[in-house]
Amino acid sequence: MSNEQSQYIIDRIEFTSERLGVDPSAPQVFDIRTSVVELNIYENIELPYLTANLVLTDDVAFKSTVGIKGTERITIGVKAGSEGATIVIKKFMITGIQTEVSVNERTDVRVLTMIEEHAYLSALKKFSKSYSGRPSKIISNILSGHLNKTLMQEHSFGIEAQGKIRVNIPYWNPLQAADWIRDRMSTSNGSPYFLFSSIRSDNIHLANLQDMMIQDPWNSAVNQRYTRTQTAHNLTLDDRDQLRKIFHVKAHKQTSIESSLRLAQAGAVGSDYKVFDLTSGSQLPNPFHNGLETLNSFTDKIGSKEDNGLAIDNSLKIGVPTDGGSKYIDSYSTKVFSSVVASRQFYDASNKPVSGYHDESLQSGLYKLKIKSAALRAILMNNVYTITVPGMPYLIHKTAGVGASIVLDYAMPTADPNNRNKIDPQRSGKFLVYKARHQFIAGMYDVHMDIVKLTGQKE
Repeated sequence: MSNEQSQYIIDRIEFTSERLGVDPSAPQVFDIRTSVVELNIYENIELPYLTANLVLTDDVAFKSTVGIKGTERITIGVKAGSEGATIVIKKFMITGIQTEVSVNERTDVRVLTMIEEHAYLSALKKFSKSYSGRPSKIISNILSGHLNKTLMQEHSFGIEAQGKIRVNIPYWNPLQAADWIRDRMSTSNGSPYFLFSSIRSDNIHLANLQDMMIQDPWNSAVNQRYTRTQTAHNLTLDDRDQLRKIFHVKAHKQTSIESSLRLAQAGAVGSDYKVFDLTSGSQLPNPFHNGLETLNSFTDKIGSKEDNGLAIDNSLKIGVPTDGGSKYIDSYSTKVFSSVVASRQFYDASNKPVSGYHDESLQSGLYKLKIKSAALRAILMNNVYTITVPGMPYLIHKTAGVGASIVLDYAMPTADPNNRNKIDPQRSGKFLVYKARHQFIAGMYDVHMDIVKLTGQKE
């Protein structure tokens, strides 16, 4: 699958299963590196596990003799094609055969789909249990107790606004329960949390948008650049040539961006959040949520001095005379979120009320954080770009990948020779890596990423 000129080195692709060999505790291992023609590993900031697929050629009747049942393990070892690079080891379970094609009467090609082992286990396992504590602590206990996984909170700028809660898990699988608790969390300004897995770590990571925006881009020394030239100071010409190869953007695409109507329909511009408490009979005061106020509060809290890439245009006025005339777009309540709760169900040892999943026993203002978190998540996804970059840095650098931010310079699309070295401020700036597909094929290693705009870039 790779050679001396490769941008990557496949150290191992091992296939095994408990049914193979005489002793189930020490099953036979098959090295299938030479049969794999393409490998893809997927990261997603919304998923606490990795997925993968590989394209396997079979001209030795491997499937007929060994068998593929969707219960086999695949261990992958890969490293960047540079001296001293660290091997990244990832373990997957085969979930099935996505496609099988007969090239001729002697050769088959099949695509195997895979998922990390802890996600496979989670899909098989249901549990029912009561937990008490901060949401992040509950998630940590679920992951460690049921999947033997460690939760990592790498950033400390923000902390969840929710205090101690008590929840009952009703026969769910562990990752479903963990994601349910994660959805309950936000910082004091509504910043949403993400629970995800990384190609460079065996741990599961928990981080919020506020922390992600404050952190420095991993490539701040040399920007990813969509242009033929690469700006780099104090470097020789040979160094610059090498940087052009590693940090240039091969492809750039934008789809489904800048839709204020989509934001409004999601309730991110203006919405109502109505809560009725069965215990006290009270309702949430001031139920209207203004998305622009939430966004401004969020950006003020993170203290960004750059042009912000998260935005709502509230200048539109629209309406009809029979319905009060024209109003600004953020005056409309385009979505109503409602909840019926029963507070004061749980108490601690000192007889103080403890919040459940849906209620807020001590601070009614925390109710609105749920819709603020959902609004910020929708705003974040209103500017998604897809880029393809050389993959070598994403195996070498310890913080590159999903959840990290990058700086991208996009060349100004103009034929004017006086402006050819300028960058496009609308398509340049600081971005969050939202999804990543690591593609290893024919000696080439590329990363196809979905990135979302965080802050703008000065010319």
